[in-house]
Amino acid sequence: MFQVNEAMTEIINLRFQMRSAASTIAIIGAGFTGTLLAVHLLRQARTPLAIDLIEKRGGFGGGLAYSTGNASHLLNVRAMNMSAFPDEPRHFVDWLSRREDSRAPVGLIPPSGHAFVPRGLYGTYLAEQLDDAINRASPGVTCRMRDDTAIDLTRDGHGFVLRLETGETMAVNRVALCLGNFPPQLPGVELSADAEPPQFIADPWAGDILAKVPRAASVLILGTGLTMVDVVLSLLDQGHSGQITALSRRGLLPQRHAEVRPYEDFLAHRRILPATTLGILRVLRAEVRGATVQGHDWRSVVDAVRPYLPHLWGGLPLAERRRFLRHARPYWEIHRHRMAPNVAGRITAARERGQLTFHAGRLKTVARDGSRVLTTYSPRGTDSRARIETDILINCAGPESNFALIKDPLVRALLDRGLIRPDPLGLGIETTLESEVIAADGTRLENLLALGPIARGNFWEMTAVPELRCLCAVVGKRLASAGGAEAADSTTAAGAR
Repeated sequence: MFQVNEAMTEIINLRFQMRSAASTIAIIGAGFTGTLLAVHLLRQARTPLAIDLIEKRGGFGGGLAYSTGNASHLLNVRAMNMSAFPDEPRHFVDWLSRREDSRAPVGLIPPSGHAFVPRGLYGTYLAEQLDDAINRASPGVTCRMRDDTAIDLTRDGHGFVLRLETGETMAVNRVALCLGNFPPQLPGVELSADAEPPQFIADPWAGDILAKVPRAASVLILGTGLTMVDVVLSLLDQGHSGQITALSRRGLLPQRHAEVRPYEDFLAHRRILPATTLGILRVLRAEVRGATVQGHDWRSVVDAVRPYLPHLWGGLPLAERRRFLRHARPYWEIHRHRMAPNVAGRITAARERGQLTFHAGRLKTVARDGSRVLTTYSPRGTDSRARIETDILINCAGPESNFALIKDPLVRALLDRGLIRPDPLGLGIETTLESEVIAADGTRLENLLALGPIARGNFWEMTAVPELRCLCAVVGKRLASAGGAEAADSTTAAGAR
């Protein structure tokens, strides 16, 4: 027995020494971005690297977007474009073809990959990639999955000390903020203190809150984007028979996906890209008109623009970026972020039978009147007031990006310590093009990174899989290479002691 315990102690000590000698990185958030960054680090690191993947919701790989158990919540991107690896475009489609899963029968995935499978299935795919990367990692490359909440971060020389909600502290060389989207806030309206769910639902993804909505209740949804679509499907799936009304500033609904032919790389022929919002819109409209004459769909033109979005956004002065967000953003998003055909069909059917209606206007007031919710708004293009009276109000106005309103304890600590500062557009926080965070005093923190939606100010389109997977691959490769040098330095220092 003594020999066994002594042998196990030696193994534990050896593993501890290997981890201590390794470069260390904490990835905060294990949704798509954090998970995929960990996967690329595990796949590419060849020298000791200790990764701590921290997720406050528990569950690793799916995140909020891909943890839904509702099979009606489909991916908004065709399967062919959902590979986790930019250099293996068929990876997800091939993974689907090898599975026997009732959520995505093999016969429903055409050779083109133009299929839209449940988001929960994609969460399973991501979790498997993480497990596989952990199992195949090089010696000394480890990943601990921590079901905990990061609440504070302080600088310690060139590294950081991270404090968790459980009271544990961790010293790490680098930190990657992959915080995802923050819960929505009711746009510009104060609710009374007695406003409680299910009468007022501030965040439709907070647990199983939608299941508490009575089937016959009349519902007002604030927002008409893809979150609204998911909520409507959830209500319909649980047999909702009441009237559903959706209100947004412009009343625009996401367009429907369609299988289209690829379009030529028309921006490659332009020596100078447009540097104004109006200039970009004019180029797009002209190209769509020409493409239509040739028998192409507008979707092909929009898809052909995607690789150039970082260049187009980066070439816009700050004033033009603000102009885009103020005037063109809603129209871009409904054409860029589309509904799966099956989903669009169900939304259309609900509209045609009169159960789902849409209004365009600016929200003015929300008040509680006993068991009813009274909402007033100004219809678009008017100064008048209109009123909507319902049983339930659900906020789908989109994730909060105003950091002055975000209550997350880690965000508050980062702001208080001056480690981050909001970007001037109010989209997230300031970073460099290399994803390094810019502190409140303007200095670049090369060991503090931010990836995903919170870095939209620099990249604009940094919320979808095709863009994020490329960023994670590039950053993962860079960190894996840098980790080797750090590990060598750490080992040399340990030997000197």
